[in-house]
Amino acid sequence: MKRSWLGAALLLLLLGASLLSSWAMVRTQAPISQDLDQAAAWTLEEDWIQAVDQAQEARSQWDRWLWLYSCFADHAPLEAVEAGFSQLEVFAAAGEKTAFAALCAQLARQVEAVGQAHALTWRNLV
Repeated sequence: MKRSWLGAALLLLLLGASLLSSWAMVRTQAPISQDLDQAAAWTLEEDWIQAVDQAQEARSQWDRWLWLYSCFADHAPLEAVEAGFSQLEVFAAAGEKTAFAALCAQLARQVEAVGQAHALTWRNLV
C-alpha cells in the first residue's frame, strides 16, 4: 500500500513540474515576441534607434531564458531563432531596414511557436 502512495505522489509531482514548465515557457516567450513586433513597428515608422534598441532588448530576454528553453524545447527551433537573432545584428549594422523589419516579424512568430508548442492546449494533447 505504501508503494501505491509513493507512486501516486511521484505522478502528482511530475504533473506539477510539467505544468510549471509549460506555464514558464509560455510566460517568458510573450514579452520577447512583443518586443520583436514592436521593433518591426518602430522600423516601419522610421524610428531606427528605437527599433534596434527594442530588438536588443528582445535578444537579452531570449539569452536570459535560453537555459530554460534548452531544458524543455526541441533544439532545432531554438537554433533557428538563434540564427535569426544573428542575422538581425547584421541587418542592424548594415542599416537594412526592410530586411530588419521582416526578420523581426518572422522571429516574433518563431518565438511564439516555441512557447505555444509547450502550452497546455487540446491541440498539443492530441
